[in-house]
Formats: sequence, structure tokens, C-alpha cells
Amino acid sequence: MGRSENLTLWAESPEEARLFLARAKRQGLAEIAEIYVAKRSPKNRSNHYIEGEYFATSNDEHVLVYDEIVIASPKIVALVQWCTCDIMLSWGSEPICVLEDTTHIVRMNVYQRFPRVLKAAMEGVPALALQGTRGLDFSKRGDCWGLHRYMRAYAAASRAFPDIGVLPFIYLPGDDELRAEAEALAYMNALINGDEETAARLRSLKIEEVVEVSDNGYLGHVARDIQSIDVSDTEVTVRIGAQPDKKSWREKGSGQMDPYIGMIAAAKYVYCFDQEGRQTKKLVVSFKFLPSDFFWFKGWETSRSLYKTLAFKIGDRVEFLGKKNSG
Repeated sequence: MGRSENLTLWAESPEEARLFLARAKRQGLAEIAEIYVAKRSPKNRSNHYIEGEYFATSNDEHVLVYDEIVIASPKIVALVQWCTCDIMLSWGSEPICVLEDTTHIVRMNVYQRFPRVLKAAMEGVPALALQGTRGLDFSKRGDCWGLHRYMRAYAAASRAFPDIGVLPFIYLPGDDELRAEAEALAYMNALINGDEETAARLRSLKIEEVVEVSDNGYLGHVARDIQSIDVSDTEVTVRIGAQPDKKSWREKGSGQMDPYIGMIAAAKYVYCFDQEGRQTKKLVVSFKFLPSDFFWFKGWETSRSLYKTLAFKIGDRVEFLGKKNSG
């Protein structure tokens, strides 16, 4: 890494940047010299960042956003092709690590952010998730199952990328967040400083923790396999039950795909990869009710909508089993 370059923060929005800067200050992280943001606010739905466009900022704790556009390096752009993480750090143009930072988790969509950190690992960049558990009630078996499924995905990804790591730092509501923050930023600090020995030790300890939960369940609760995922000796099929007549296909940018993209990515690594991290089965994405000429996916190859493209990019094969409209 070119240490003559500035330590640079690439954030999804100024809000995410400010939150991370506060965490960095508490944990004594190295000083960040440059700050760029993909969006002016979290409510902005544009995704010009996938082409490398970022807004310059005031480069301080206020993160005032300017009109000036900068173009990120190809290595940074590669990290955001499956949606941008909340935080990316780099020495100049050389990525160091990425971080997803969220307080909530939804049982019916526990894999929502998984593709973002997975993509970083695929590009050879260490990935972290600072994951709160608001929204889950661990007195309920189903919510324990939800977190167990979440951890299975991270364990599987870390088997595939053991020297890179896709590491979740889980915390309960309250003071436990500071513990998880300290653990996550200690690992990030080692990566920033090029302290490979410390980074490897912390990564190994976290992977062991994640694998233990993956193997034995969360609070002893081992989740049942998801019914819409079929596993055979040669392939894994994720059955997508989205109906073609729902108005959300026309009214929402995500159509009906929001709950499915993360599940597709998780299914690939949980079921298609063996204990040594090698892919041994093909992943089939099967749209049970959509016809092959379904309008929403037309031109997906050139679309900038990640909801339209990722099923094809993650799956080894995509099939449409619905009947075509006559006439």
C-alpha cells in the first residue's frame, strides 16, 4: 500500500460518514484526511456511485457536501457493484476494508446487506458488519433462528475467504454496542496500520466465534433450512415466488426483489460451497411464476438497477417457469 497517500473515507452518505467519524474518534483510529460520499442524503436513491461518482466534502467532522464530483479509482468502484457499503477506507486509491454499520435486523430479510460485504471479499478486501439486533426478540425461537441463519452466511463466506474475512460484530441494544464497536475498530486499525499479525489474530478469533454459532445455533437454537431453497447433490435451487401481477413491479424501483437478493447470495455460499470453501454445486435462481419475457428484467445486462442484475450475476443459472402471455 502506498502510505504516502492519504487515509480516505468513502461513505454512502454524510450521515454514515459522521457516525463513523464519531466511532473512529472514540476508538483512536488514525486521522482521516479525505472524505467522499456517494449520496447527498440517505433518502437519495441515485446510484451513480456504481460508475465511480462521489461528492467531495469539507473533509472534517461536519461532512458538508459540495457540488464537486470526483471519480473513484477502479478498485474502489469494483467494491460497490453489488451496492455500496456504508463505509470504505483506502490509502488513496488502494482499498483497506469496508464496513456495514446498522442497528436493526429484520428476521424476514436477515441477508439484506450480505451481498455488499461479500462483494468486497470477492475483490480481496476485508469486510466487516457492525450489526445491531434491534427488531429481534431472542425470547422467540424464530428470531434466534434468524440470527443463526445470518451467522451461517458469514461463516460460509469466511470459509471461502479465510485470509480476507467477512466478519460480523454483533451487539444487543444498549452498552453492548460500544464493546462491538471497539472490537470492530481494533481490527480496522490493524488493517489501516498494516499490522498483519494482529489483523490475522483478530480475524481468526472472530471466525472461530462465528463458526461456533453457525455449527451449534444461536442460544442453542439451530434454524431449519429455508423451505424455498432446494439442495441436491449437484445444484442448489432458490425458488422465487414473486407474482407477475403485483403493482410493485411498476411502482417500486426494487420491484418485488428486495427480500431475495441477499438470500440468493447467502444460499450460494451456505449450500454451494464445501467446508474447505470450494464451490461444489451450481446455484439456480428459479422464478416460479414469472415468464421468460417478463418486462421488468428486459435489458438487465445494461441496467444500473442492482435489483435487476444481481440474480443473474450471483446465480450460475437463472430460469423462468411462468407462462408467457398469449398475444
